Amino acid sequence: MKKWLAQLDNYWFGHGSPVSLGIVRILIGFWALANFVMVGIDFDAWFTERGYVPFQAGMQKMPGLTSTTNVIGYPVVLPFEVPRFSLVSYFGLGTNTPWMLVVYLLATLAALTTMLGLWTRVSTIILAIGVVTIHNRNAFIIHGGDTVLRVMVLYLALAPCGLSCSLDRLIGLWKGKIKPGIPMVSLWAQRLMAYNIALVYFTTFWHKMRGYMWKDGTATWYPARLNEFDRFWVPPFIENPPFIYLTTYGTLAVELALGTLVFYRPLRKWVLLGGLMMHGFIEYSMNIPLFAFIICSGYVTFYEGQEVTDWAKRLGQRFKSKAVQIWIPQSKQLAAGPSAMLTAVDPLGLVQYENGNAESWQAKTTDDKPISPAKASWTRSLGAWPIGWLPGTWQRTLDKSLEPRAEHIEPKVDSKKKAGAKT
Repeated sequence: MKKWLAQLDNYWFGHGSPVSLGIVRILIGFWALANFVMVGIDFDAWFTERGYVPFQAGMQKMPGLTSTTNVIGYPVVLPFEVPRFSLVSYFGLGTNTPWMLVVYLLATLAALTTMLGLWTRVSTIILAIGVVTIHNRNAFIIHGGDTVLRVMVLYLALAPCGLSCSLDRLIGLWKGKIKPGIPMVSLWAQRLMAYNIALVYFTTFWHKMRGYMWKDGTATWYPARLNEFDRFWVPPFIENPPFIYLTTYGTLAVELALGTLVFYRPLRKWVLLGGLMMHGFIEYSMNIPLFAFIICSGYVTFYEGQEVTDWAKRLGQRFKSKAVQIWIPQSKQLAAGPSAMLTAVDPLGLVQYENGNAESWQAKTTDDKPISPAKASWTRSLGAWPIGWLPGTWQRTLDKSLEPRAEHIEPKVDSKKKAGAKT
């Protein structure tokens, strides 16, 4: 029993690589940014007094929390009211359109910097506050995908998600403030994300099993008849028996597996693949904006960071034919910090830097064909993609990463001794 408890404690609070957290931060930050852009197109209609949902109407939709449901889906009445957090509900700012616009713009900017991993701790906190405020301002337009997004950004604000796959880390490596190599962090935040995603699927399965249409195998027939959800054409035979029984019971099986068997490593890959297929069909056939993308982004939390790193190395081996060798200009070498940064942005290991004998940068592919050094380095270094798309940026980065080679540095001579020697 003690051994099992120790293993459980190590699973929840042990240390490991933050790579998975970094990838989830990138994905969730991107979808948060996309979500803000989508609702921002109709900002005036959704978040101002001139729109469909004035402030008071929004507050009636999201009053203080007085009841909820427990894990198995039964209602629970709370002994006191839990207030809903919203910046614009304080100090009479709810009806002030400029203040709501400020919150929206700050949250949108925070989504961008969260995705890039720039000022990550501050960015994730601002993003979490912004998402909660915006959702509580107008709950009429949010759906399950928005709820998952809201929960995930709150977890990101608590997680050390800026220690990997981030501009913060690259800048720290460049300046020598961060040691090379993957740091070890407490994984409780990642475990909480994975558990919460599994809980979503398990409770969904539990609720569906209380409905007779899911039990008799006809539940998925009805959404296909709701015109407001129509997206792309689906063959009619898929939306009728016997396929309707397959999609209904298949959905139940996948959701149950995602709530339980996903933690069993031998089956994990197949369970997550089933989830991707299920959400892929929903995304194709039904207009539920970003829902599938947001929840599937959380699947990364079921993998250890080291597993992701090892997978990237294996993927790099498959693409060895795309590898390049880059020669540094004569009399120059990579400085320690920039060298660590260039290694960090190349998770596939496709770029090799060596000291050269020419006056400028040179590069060749595996079949000995010349190629632009900056282009070769940037296109094969996944971590450089957010930086190098600006013309000339990556070339300047490479140039600034250099320092004189040790053998080419002239020794300093004391000026007094030098004068004495001349005398």
